[in-house]
This record gives sequence, structure tokens and C-alpha cells, in this order.
Amino acid sequence: MRPLSLALFFTASLTAQAQTAGPGPTAYTPPPRALVNELHAETGLLTGGYSFQGGGWNDVFLTSGGGALYLFGGLTVEGTVLSLLPLERGGPGASLSLSARVGYTGERWSVVAGPVIQGAYPANPILQVLPSVRGLYDVGPVRLDAGLLDWNGMVPAHVGISYGPVGLAYVLPLGVRAQARIPLTARVGLRVSGYAYKLFGAHSALLTVGLVGNPPSSRPGDLP
Repeated sequence: MRPLSLALFFTASLTAQAQTAGPGPTAYTPPPRALVNELHAETGLLTGGYSFQGGGWNDVFLTSGGGALYLFGGLTVEGTVLSLLPLERGGPGASLSLSARVGYTGERWSVVAGPVIQGAYPANPILQVLPSVRGLYDVGPVRLDAGLLDWNGMVPAHVGISYGPVGLAYVLPLGVRAQARIPLTARVGLRVSGYAYKLFGAHSALLTVGLVGNPPSSRPGDLP
């Protein structure tokens, strides 16, 4: 009986120590961030040209593109591609633009910046490199955003606001930009977006429809 009594006493002592020490360590959970991982692809139509006293011209293009945004903790990497294929003869040729931006995303804000490389043939010059930057800040459920030469350098400057899946922005000096996401599943949606603006004698309008998805992070425990 004595060995049994000692075993019961030892078990009771270990249980009391565990209760005194409190719960064990918990797994680290990173904070949520203003952006999440994203993949997107879209297609649409672009019109653009110049107006001047006594006349003007306008061209129509078929657009297609896509891109990805990925968060390594707070480090944010974004890359996009956009191609323009003319639908009329005798005007500008086909063009391709690439954008690569890097920045940081916190719990309520994000800033990314980088170059946009635009190439067109025939054109003079064939290649152009432009700076591009975009920032956003969350105020409760409302998001404020602004950008310079955003959308692969297509939008000169914009300041906007969004609520949930719907966003609206003012494009400087005279224009508007809008977008909306229609959910299809928990991580995939249909996105409709577009803009129209005038800048001195130039004018441009774009309407695209595409799919957007939010893949989970490859790092265990990270969001989304």
C-alpha cells in the first residue's frame, strides 16, 4: 500500500504545480494587415486620344493584364502587366507595360512605390520608365487611398475612398475612377473597374472585368 500512496501523492503534487503555473505558452499570431495576398487577371476596352481646336482623334484598344501582390510579414511586393492591342488600323501600335513596386503594409496603412516600364512599337521613344506610388489608410470601415501614375501608369493621379467592396476616386485634374468586387466564393470574386479623365488635350477611358483571388499565406500562422 505504501508505494501506491507515494504514487498518488506525487501525481497530486504535479497537478497542483501545473495549476499554479497557469496555461502553457500559446502560438504566435501575427497582427492583421491592411492588405492581403492577391492574384488578379482582367480584360477590357480602352479608348484614348487628343482633342484640339477644330478636330481630334481617338483610338480603341483591347486590354488584358494581371498581377500579384504578396506580403512577407509587413514587406509588400507587387507586380503587374498590361498589354494594349489596337482594334483599328492606321493608329498607334501594340504596347506592353510592366510595373514592380515594393513597400510596407501595417495594420491600418500601406505604401508601395516603384517603376513602370512602358514599351510600344512603333513609338518614339520605344521605352519609357515612369515612377509610380500608391498609399492607403483605413479609418474604421472606410479606406482612403491615393496614387500617382497608378494602374500601370495609366492614371495620372487620384484620391479616393472605398467602403467594403466598392470604391470611388477623383482623378486629377478632371475625371473619376470606380471599382466594385462581386464575391463568388470566400476567396474569389469578380471585379469590375474603370476610369475616365481629361488631362489638357488628352482624354482616356478604360473599363475592365476580371477575376481576383486572395490565396492563403505560405507561412504557417500568417494571414490571410
